[in-house]
Formats: sequence, C-alpha cells, structure tokens
Amino acid sequence: MTETILVYGATGTQGTPVEAQLLTQGRTTRVVTRDANRAAHWSARGAEVAVADLGDPDSLAKANADIDRVVLQLPLQYDFELHEAYGRNAVDAARAAGVKLVVFNTSAHVIPGENVHAYEARQEVVDYLHASGIPSVVIRPTFYYEIFLGPWIRPGIVDSGVVAFPLPAQFPMSWISAAETAAYAVAALDRPDLAGRGFDVGGPEALTGVDIAGRFADITGRPMTYVSIDPDDYELALAPIFGETVAFEVAAQVRCMIRRGSGAIDMTATSADFGVEALPLARWLNGHDWDVA
Repeated sequence: MTETILVYGATGTQGTPVEAQLLTQGRTTRVVTRDANRAAHWSARGAEVAVADLGDPDSLAKANADIDRVVLQLPLQYDFELHEAYGRNAVDAARAAGVKLVVFNTSAHVIPGENVHAYEARQEVVDYLHASGIPSVVIRPTFYYEIFLGPWIRPGIVDSGVVAFPLPAQFPMSWISAAETAAYAVAALDRPDLAGRGFDVGGPEALTGVDIAGRFADITGRPMTYVSIDPDDYELALAPIFGETVAFEVAAQVRCMIRRGSGAIDMTATSADFGVEALPLARWLNGHDWDVA
C-alpha cells in the first residue's frame, strides 16, 4: 500500500523544496494550504491539496486522514502563544490520525537555557511532540542562505557591494540553504530508527562575514565588503518593518548567538548518517541573480 506524506508549508520557502524533492522521488503527497490557488502548481504535479488552517483543528483532522508520515514546518510567528497553539494542533491531528512518523523542522535554532522567547516557544512544540507518543525526528537548522535574498539585505549587496548582517565580521556560522535543510527532513522520513532524536543542521562551511563577502565577490566579479551591524541598530531598523516585538525577538536571537561565540556546527557525523549532499554557499549563490538592477 502506498504511503501518503503530509507536507505543511509547501507554498513557503521551507516547505517548497520538501514537496519538490518528494515529488521528484515519486512519493505520494498531500500539501496543507489555506488557499488552494497557491498550491495549484503542486496539484498539477500530482499532489493532493488539503485546505486547512493551523488554527482550525477540524480542518487539520481532515487533512491528516489516512496520512502515514508528516513533515511539519510552522509559519514564522512571533506571537509565541499562537506558535505553540499551531504546533499543538498539528501534533494532535497527527496523533488522532495514527501517523507513524512526524519530522519537525523547527525553522531555526532551539538553544536551551538562554531565556530567549523564540527558542522557548519552539522547544515547547518539540516537548509536546515528544510527549504525544508519535515517533518523531526534529531538525534544527541554523541561519538560511535565503536571508541574503531579503529586502533588507539584497539591495545593499546588489547596489552597493555591501553584505550587512548583525554578526561580527570574524564570527563563524554554518549557514545552510532551505533546500539542504529540506533534504534532511526528506531523508528523515525513511529513518524511523532515528525517532526520538533531534539534529542541529548547518551547511558544509563555517563562514565568517569576511568569508561571505569573499564568496559574493567571486560570484559577481565585483568588490564586496562585509559590514557588521550592531544588534541594537538591527533591532531599530527592523521595528518599522515588522513591529517592535518582532524586532526585539529577532535581535535577541542574534545577541544570544554572539554571546555563545560561534555558530559553527560539525556536520561530519550527521551528513554521513543522512546521506545528504552538501550545498556550499558559492553553489547556492550561482543559482540566483546578483546583477545590478
């Protein structure tokens, strides 16, 4: 009997490569979306589409009917009570449906004992998932390369040759692509032996800001400079765009990372365990347009 995999967030940055990789493998999938039109391209490729809302348990129950495995990504949400409610609703629906395995991508770091609300909210969902009794694998990615595509970073790179980010210039960080993170989640679906475990995942290089500017310079053929933004200034810059609460919480995660002294992850064992092909920053950069507008 063919197993069906339920994919949350399949119209977003994180879930899109999960669904694409599963369909490329010929897997049977069902995608969760609040708007069927946004998932029409997946339907055209043979995926089922379930119209559901993480805030509506009844719709999630229908979406999970006859599902064997789940890849769960929650939307970026800084209303932490809502984030936790979304997570609990998704877990409850999977448990009621008798799902065999849930792979949960926390979408970012989960660092215990740091008094950072974003970490605590993600850990609450992880704890609830573990307590549910559903076999699960948790994937915890570092910073995504896709951040460089954001409207607050890309224009500086393209127009001014400046890569600006709130980490010190010599701070090492194992950045990772959404596609590589997705590959870990997809691989975990076939690894029930890993149930109960969590994995920090990063890319193949621990890159400093200076390294990143160098990669951009190599790809674009133009001089690039890395500028370290003070986290306080970063928070002030984000506030008009996302609001003061979100700006504070985003900056709090950066401050925590800086206090820890390094964002580097040794991926040797995890990469071998999952068999995932690493995606260096230079190769990822080659897949995007960095020409001056």
